[in-house]
Amino acid sequence: MEKKTEKTLRITFMPDGITACVPEGTAASDAADSASVMIGRHCGGAGVCGKCRVMVKDKSKDPFAPVTETEKKRLAQDELRAGVRLACCARIARDGAVYVIDRNESRGSRILEGFFSGIKDWSQDKSGFGAAVDIGTTTVVCYLLDLDRHKITDRVSFLNPQVAFGDDVISRIAYSSSSGEALLRARKAITAEIEKNILAMTEKNGIPPEEIKEIVIAGNTVMEHLFAGVSPESIGRSPYCPQFLIMPPFPAADIGMEINETCTVKMLPNVAGYVGADIVAGVAATGMDIEDKMRLLVDIGTNNEIVIGSRKGMYCCATAAGPAFEGARIQYGMRAAEGAIEKVFMEDGELACKTIGGSSPRGLCGSGLIDAIALLLDEGVISLGGRFEYPEKCTDQRFAKRLCRDAKGMVRLLLTDEEHPVYLTQKDIREVQLAAGAVKVGTEVMLERAGITAKDIDEVCLAGAFGNNINIESAVRVGLIPNVRRDIITGVKNSSGLGACMSLASDDFFRRTKSAAEKMAYVELSSLADFQKRFINAMSF
Repeated sequence: MEKKTEKTLRITFMPDGITACVPEGTAASDAADSASVMIGRHCGGAGVCGKCRVMVKDKSKDPFAPVTETEKKRLAQDELRAGVRLACCARIARDGAVYVIDRNESRGSRILEGFFSGIKDWSQDKSGFGAAVDIGTTTVVCYLLDLDRHKITDRVSFLNPQVAFGDDVISRIAYSSSSGEALLRARKAITAEIEKNILAMTEKNGIPPEEIKEIVIAGNTVMEHLFAGVSPESIGRSPYCPQFLIMPPFPAADIGMEINETCTVKMLPNVAGYVGADIVAGVAATGMDIEDKMRLLVDIGTNNEIVIGSRKGMYCCATAAGPAFEGARIQYGMRAAEGAIEKVFMEDGELACKTIGGSSPRGLCGSGLIDAIALLLDEGVISLGGRFEYPEKCTDQRFAKRLCRDAKGMVRLLLTDEEHPVYLTQKDIREVQLAAGAVKVGTEVMLERAGITAKDIDEVCLAGAFGNNINIESAVRVGLIPNVRRDIITGVKNSSGLGACMSLASDDFFRRTKSAAEKMAYVELSSLADFQKRFINAMSF
């Protein structure tokens, strides 16, 4: 019997004009991946976020099969009538062209590059140049270090290109575990972008690429696996064990980085599946592992990690808090980029917002989300149980005119003017309750394991971009930070990047990160017998 030939179709993604040639029946998102088109995929293609929209502008060039039931649920009727489709659902049935609405772009993104202190120790026998890289789930920062002159020569930051495969680590695990080709694509996406940016810094500063002798990597456990081309599949299922905690140094060429033949990659050690080298770097950079001061380190990023302790010992855990604060699962949520509402406050008796860059509001990022909920809690518009006041019953005219219901009857509140509408919905509040509840439980358990109360903490260290841009009072109000004296709360900025730089500058510090990781006792919160009870109690504001 003659074998049926697989039909190949062409789809062009506008406005870039990039064409992908793929088999019939391929999802638009997979076609975009194959052509390196940066399209949003916040939920990793699960069809739950509705933020991978593309539009068929010319019906004569519509490449898609009929609208799916998932699209009917996620998209509004006016969107469907306008030709909007979800890239993760829409299957290619014929040649055609689409316009990408939800693009992944680093333009205007607020990426934290700075440090809370300088690099103090430099190995005297190291020479040439090196690169230190902080690989976050959402953003990446590369630092170029002059090892002779003991200084940071340059730095560059960008959106992690793997966001095309999902916003959070669970989505990345699912994607990269789906096939060997997917794992290779995920690895190439990050290694190629890092290499491109390192070479751009060397060219900008007149440095021959062969002078780059060493690259130090700090990232969460999943990011380190993907960078090294190792499947993180085992991290995604109980008991969440990674393929490695410590990866021996290896030639950069082993993962396709061709900076020079002698360049070596060093990766900082991990502690567990969801407590990675980025947190170890922060612990060592802040001195938690060598000082008597009792510190609480909280990194509320795309994944949330908590560490408490001192040189005598530390406890750590991870909670799934971050996606909501990066825009995932929030109806008008977005990353901290131009047009994102970053602050919500009362001004002259009216609700007011401030956007990043001062431009018209496009959505709501994490800091604005926390501000909005904290303010509405204080004003009584949201109850302690997290429920909006019904529009029909609200007597406060400042908010009554903003409260309404969507087409499905869900209560929501208009944060902006009607020309650029951005709403906070009842579901958004529930997502924050879930995230804040998880953080509260994690902090509570860490305090218990350390045998102390919040009053015994000497310093609360907030790491990462989100932790360093939120309003402290708002964060305390919703339960993300313990209610301690405000003068002991410190923003430690990009402590992961600092730890990576210090590891590159000093071989002794690099070795110290291993001992720091060994002092961190990991607690798996989901295995606690009373976890569900604790979690339900913690969800109340």
